[in-house]
Amino acid sequence: MKRILLTSTSLVLAAGFASADVSFSGTAGIALIDDNGASVAKTATLGVVGTTTVPAVAPVAGVLASTRDGMFFESYYDLDVTATAETDNGISVKVGFDMGSGNKIDYDDDDKLEAQGNSIGDADVAVTYNGWTLTVDNAGLDNLFDDSDGAQDVKLSGTIAGWSVAVTSDESASTSSYKLAGAVGGVSVTLTGTDNDDNGGDASKVAVSYAAGALTLSASVEDESKADGSEDDSTVGIKYAMNDALSLSYTSIKPGSRTGDDFGDEWDAKVSYSAAGVSASFAVDEADATTVIAEYTLGNGATAFAAIHDKAGTASDLTAIGLNFAF
Repeated sequence: MKRILLTSTSLVLAAGFASADVSFSGTAGIALIDDNGASVAKTATLGVVGTTTVPAVAPVAGVLASTRDGMFFESYYDLDVTATAETDNGISVKVGFDMGSGNKIDYDDDDKLEAQGNSIGDADVAVTYNGWTLTVDNAGLDNLFDDSDGAQDVKLSGTIAGWSVAVTSDESASTSSYKLAGAVGGVSVTLTGTDNDDNGGDASKVAVSYAAGALTLSASVEDESKADGSEDDSTVGIKYAMNDALSLSYTSIKPGSRTGDDFGDEWDAKVSYSAAGVSASFAVDEADATTVIAEYTLGNGATAFAAIHDKAGTASDLTAIGLNFAF
């Protein structure tokens, strides 16, 4: 006998001895945005006819092509569906897919509009046994060194002697990445690497941090494959929690191994506040680029936000206000 139970959050299917839990979650939102023309299609040259250059409109890679400029509205939704089941011998199987539409503004990272339109045919399957998980999702898994360095197909993750371990692979492109994280004597250590960085070569990074009460110290060293070493950034940072709501942080950056570069040539400073459902931050760097972000929790998964990024000397400013809703 087959029975179906439907609730507001999950669907349980049972037939004979086999059962699966199906859960639904996602996000949706609206925003009023001015990205200073970043989402407007750029002009590319196709060629010359006689003495006349023939232009063509071509979108910037990874950015929504659009004819808008100034303030404009955007909306999006992203729905995730996950089914899980467990065998009698302890093997857990999870399959998931997501669907979406519209574009979400990534106001607290790279300031780009992110299309929410994955195909429901792109499903990932994860099998877990004895603390280890094998995930398969063709071209759907992040590179563990940098999520912009090419999608991966397979990921194996687990724990060895208290250290979390993960490796990924894209068999068709013969690329891979890894991540190892743990603690030694109270110092948190994270190692990441790949054989497919921005330049298609080997890259690695070591990051450490140590917390002593309200004070947290951090440092990192990066080695990428660019010949001039300009991407081999090193950092040292300090964060101080003045109280439960207010914190200050400062990061000094040595920008690669170019001649004359030293710690402090680049830096980031930030003041953050979070209390009673309100969070706000103000950040500035050596180029006088300033970022102000405020968020207010409205309850039941809804959050209002406002973000202003003023990047001195560039045409990459952003102003965005809106509402995100998680369900």
